[in-house]
Amino acid sequence: TFHESSAFRGSVAFRGSVTTAILPTGSDAAALKKAPPRRFYSCAVDGGCALLPSGRRAPRHRVALPGWPVLGNGKSDNQNHALIFTRGTILQTIDANQDAYLEETLKLCTALREFDAATVQGKTPAIVGFREHVFSDLGTLGEFAAHSERCFGTIVQRTMSDPLQSRYHYGHPDMLDKCAMMAQGGVSKATKSLNLSEDIFAGMEATLRGEPIVHREYYQVGKGRNMGFLSILDFFCKLSCGTAQMTTSRQAFRLGQRLGTGRLLGWYYGHIGFYLGQLHFYHA
Repeated sequence: TFHESSAFRGSVAFRGSVTTAILPTGSDAAALKKAPPRRFYSCAVDGGCALLPSGRRAPRHRVALPGWPVLGNGKSDNQNHALIFTRGTILQTIDANQDAYLEETLKLCTALREFDAATVQGKTPAIVGFREHVFSDLGTLGEFAAHSERCFGTIVQRTMSDPLQSRYHYGHPDMLDKCAMMAQGGVSKATKSLNLSEDIFAGMEATLRGEPIVHREYYQVGKGRNMGFLSILDFFCKLSCGTAQMTTSRQAFRLGQRLGTGRLLGWYYGHIGFYLGQLHFYHA
């Protein structure tokens, strides 16, 4: 989150086990934005940091930012500003509504080795995609939403990966090459009026740079989805609006110029073409 949670203000429950990257938010952020020119910092805080007289903890690491840091909808900014505090070479940006299973941890060594294996293009992958297990399949609406997610996370992404070679970055079970993400400016794009579906741009940028993206299904991460009619409708509205915005981006324009016919048709089929097809079916 962008604010310092109450767990870090006086509690030692997370002593050394959780590190949070924070930015000012809420009323504090509004006051800071209107104040005279000052510097902003991206800070890493954990439960072992020293307590200040105010009750907050002193940051363990602090990196100066060029200006006001919140550009998009929050999630993409959070991923990008926390990227510099990560360790290792492989990233996995798990959402708050995702879960992990004990038996899946036994497969992590195999999943990480995917980044050492060369693809058909002769390069190691920049993104290794995995499926999601939607466990919120309660009630008729929940089952419909879960089945829709299951189809997209398995057969659709499997087909888009091979033979279409048009899979990008859709969900947070995906593992990403940290060096590749830093080279393309971050994990997500963060323009509020353009990057509503911020995740896919990581895959689009990697494709434009000639980086392979693969999909595997032996590893999965749990996911909790909405189960109410309006909340499910809002989610699908978000997907359609994000796809429309993505189609107007410079990344989509460059992909349209540089992809071959087969991959271009795969890109069309998996994104804006799906919604245009639904429109044609509706009026048929």
